[in-house]
Amino acid sequence: MVRADMSTINNFARMDSTRLLAFGGIAFVVCGLLAGELYAIYVSHVANGVIGRTWPEILRAVIGGDVTALSEHFAVIDDLTAKRGRIMNTHSHLGAYGFLALALSYLQPYLGLDHRARRRVAIAFLIGAGVHCLGVYVSYYVGVWAAYVGDLGALMVIVACGAALLSLRAGAANAPPLDQHLAAQLGPSSARYLMKAGLLLMILGMAFGLYYAWVLVTEHEPALYDAINSATALTAQGSSAEAVEQIGNFKRMQSRIAITAAAHSHAVEFGFLMLLLALVQRFVLLSDQWRLNWARFLSVGAFALPVCVYLANTYGLRAAAFSDLFGGVALVGLLAMAFGLVRHTGVADQQSAPAPGSAEEQGSPS
Repeated sequence: MVRADMSTINNFARMDSTRLLAFGGIAFVVCGLLAGELYAIYVSHVANGVIGRTWPEILRAVIGGDVTALSEHFAVIDDLTAKRGRIMNTHSHLGAYGFLALALSYLQPYLGLDHRARRRVAIAFLIGAGVHCLGVYVSYYVGVWAAYVGDLGALMVIVACGAALLSLRAGAANAPPLDQHLAAQLGPSSARYLMKAGLLLMILGMAFGLYYAWVLVTEHEPALYDAINSATALTAQGSSAEAVEQIGNFKRMQSRIAITAAAHSHAVEFGFLMLLLALVQRFVLLSDQWRLNWARFLSVGAFALPVCVYLANTYGLRAAAFSDLFGGVALVGLLAMAFGLVRHTGVADQQSAPAPGSAEEQGSPS
């Protein structure tokens, strides 16, 4: 067992920059999905219920002139909002860094840097991204100093991306032509499947966003303002019961807007993720059929999750539970691809180490 563990560590230590970024990108996306799952199950649903019950109490405190109760109720909302914000911030940053790492893995052959320099840039990017996300999350628990540490991680990411950008050139030594490189990346059937499915999901997500932008402007935003204006007017008149009802309408409309926006953004983000995963399929050391199976498995979760998120407007927690389930389906598909990447690394590292700048070192299939 110890020998196997040391072999795995050595395999990671010898990863070239392409595989390092591909594996790191998938790892960030996996962690982002886990953070999103935990947020949805243990924070968001609970916090929404607490905040929904607190708003009417705030209104009663305003009518009764109870300043102490008003401060306590707002403190509850402030704490829950801060906690939700930190977790959502971490969730979104993990996903964004994962996407960026996958994109950078595709560009590695075109960086005018040697093998070691590319590895250093990749490691700096991954460490910086990890430190930034961790700093954002723990700042809620330990204070603002953790956010400053996270800012240092973000600075590392900026420096690493800047180094990659400055060294990016189409005529880098031994770099294949762009069309040939893309054709090689899309060779596996799973890559072509993910490319088509990702494009379709992005188009559907953007079309839905266009439709909802019209609904938001013409229906939902006016209803939102009408509810809060009515609650204010009824409070001034002393009609507390009617004002509480309007506050409930305001919260329901606000929740509907947030849920619909989440459905739109998840569809586009999952589509973009599948496009990027298509470009690293040849590094997933599984049979072509199993790569295709896991790609299909991932796409089931990717397509179903936004639909279930949207249906939460009508079916509440039942649809939300299914969205969590399909998020888990997508997570399993990603973990399978990450496992295939580690296997590829182990096999590649058993061969002789490639010379810096060689075609194999640039990420050609073994």
